[in-house]
Amino acid sequence: MRYFESNKSVFAGIILFTLPFLLFWQIWWPNSDHRLVFTQGDFTEQHYPFRSFAAEEIRSGRLPVWDPYTFGGYPSIGESQHATFYPLGLWLALVPDTLRFLALEIEAVFHLGLSALFTFLLVKHLTNSISAAMLSGTAYGLSGFLTSYPMLQTPILEAATWLPAGLWLAEISVTNRSLKFAAISGVTMGISILAGHPQTTLYCIFVIITYVLMRSSASWKEIWFACTVISVIIIVSLGLSAPQWLPSAQLALESNRMELSYHEVSGGFSTNALVGLVRPNTEEWSPLYIGIFPLLLALIGLCQRRMVTWYWGIIFIFSLLWALGRHSFIYPFIYYLAPSAALFRGQERAAFLVCFALIILAGYGYKQLIRKTWIPKWFLPISIIIVTTDLFNANYGVILQKPPTEGFYNMTPVVQYVKSQSGYWRISSEALLPSGGNAGKIFHIRDVTGSGPLSLAHYHQFLSKVPEVRWWQLLNVRYVITQRNIDYPGLNLVGSITQPNIYQLNLSGKPVWILHDIKIVANQDEAFHVTSSMEWLDPYQTAVLEKSPYPKPEFATDNESAVLVKYNNHYTEVEVNLSAPGIIVLSEIDYPGWTVSANGNAIENLRAFGLLRAVSLPKGTWTIVWEYNPLSVHIGLIVAGLTIVGLALLFRNTIYANQQNSL
Repeated sequence: MRYFESNKSVFAGIILFTLPFLLFWQIWWPNSDHRLVFTQGDFTEQHYPFRSFAAEEIRSGRLPVWDPYTFGGYPSIGESQHATFYPLGLWLALVPDTLRFLALEIEAVFHLGLSALFTFLLVKHLTNSISAAMLSGTAYGLSGFLTSYPMLQTPILEAATWLPAGLWLAEISVTNRSLKFAAISGVTMGISILAGHPQTTLYCIFVIITYVLMRSSASWKEIWFACTVISVIIIVSLGLSAPQWLPSAQLALESNRMELSYHEVSGGFSTNALVGLVRPNTEEWSPLYIGIFPLLLALIGLCQRRMVTWYWGIIFIFSLLWALGRHSFIYPFIYYLAPSAALFRGQERAAFLVCFALIILAGYGYKQLIRKTWIPKWFLPISIIIVTTDLFNANYGVILQKPPTEGFYNMTPVVQYVKSQSGYWRISSEALLPSGGNAGKIFHIRDVTGSGPLSLAHYHQFLSKVPEVRWWQLLNVRYVITQRNIDYPGLNLVGSITQPNIYQLNLSGKPVWILHDIKIVANQDEAFHVTSSMEWLDPYQTAVLEKSPYPKPEFATDNESAVLVKYNNHYTEVEVNLSAPGIIVLSEIDYPGWTVSANGNAIENLRAFGLLRAVSLPKGTWTIVWEYNPLSVHIGLIVAGLTIVGLALLFRNTIYANQQNSL
């Protein structure tokens, strides 16, 4: 008993970490009769394919910087939801393919346990009460928000996990006037950024900044130190995560994110959803529900006349109104002031802060309650049982389903047929393969289809402005998988497979070709317009360029050849023999970071037809090599390395100073 008394925090932490695994026991239970999996949706169609692709690339010894399997090829390093550098996700590269889906499910549950544990540490520090901390940790780790769609949208869950840890360390930094803890808080926010959901991390940083300012508002001297703490947190977090956010920012500027309409970004909960604060949604997820008992405790905590509880009350009200999106006045007002800053959809995700604020208030309320002399000693275990039972009842099984008989990624006849065909080409799947638009990542099939928050805006413009038959040619599409019945010369229906239909294209599509005629246009939009003119333009005779090439092409005088000899995800090698100066076009997407050389010498990269990579070369035999070496990633890695060195020096000096003081 004496051992238990001296190790209460350890036992509390073990219990808190274990509870989510009990809630989701059917995921890891070995008996197949009871086995359940995450339900089909974002997890199966987007986040697992993203993470699986990144894990396979790392396992193969390559940094997953370019994805050739979706959107015709795009910079996967810029899509943060691949979580390429997330430290707690790198272990997937060690997991066999057959267990990777289960491993990612367990990773999600693991983060629920971490969230509960970090909340315990925070509330224990704030209230100096293990009992209050344990109740808050239980309510947060099993809360309706974390156990609902964030489990299926893994980056949200993993980014949100680090808020209580970062806030705990920031609080210690302010209390002890120690920049060391501010730096560690910055590390947690850097990890949150690397988890891959910038919107959630911005919520975390917003809370930490406003909380530190609130805690230091007593005097100008304290505010000055608070600004220093905030600066350290931001610098460290951005420095450590630079390899991710730099390429992500680059891709965001090239994506259609900047063109989202107000209607697309202003969505949120309807006012009817507010009833979810006081009761769970039957057989659905309940993102606003933290349990009746914690809600009552939060009200008790809010009644305390303390600045810190008022602060959390303001966070609760503000985030709740924000989560309503266009259905309240907060988001429309912010959008009116800064519409260009509206990069994120799904304002209901602010429910994350609604639940978190209530749970912190519940900790204060519980501490206030147990001060009463009439509260018995058995009140804590009864409270934990009540909260656990309530949240288990509300959230049990709502995101789970029976595993499909043949799995989410079964080898259908369509997949088997396409994979059995040799060559270097693409398909247009129209998202009809198992797991939808990102199936190419799973089956290693190069597809023009894709699904994800960030993709190249000009790629979608190309597909919308250029006739389908023309972009089939230019993107070297050999098979079209569709529910349509298509009657067009050069398209042959594969009759052995039905539902969906497979058409084999015989439209002279090539991976690489030579041109000796050019059409110079002013910009990319005009290049799309000219490329779409099928009446006169033959893309295998005339190249549409946006600037004059050097050397200028001349008519061929003899036989010529262009052969693709080697390729992988971010490397392409072509052997070319030219009888006269010409333009070589590669049926691959152009994007900053692709470098090109001929016979070992760097040459200028051109853009053909507004989309594809191309070069201009004189007469002769050439080995052309395209390599993807994004400068943003290299700069990011250097910045992260310098940040780590700076942190090491900071901690070394701190340790040395402590040793000197102890002498």
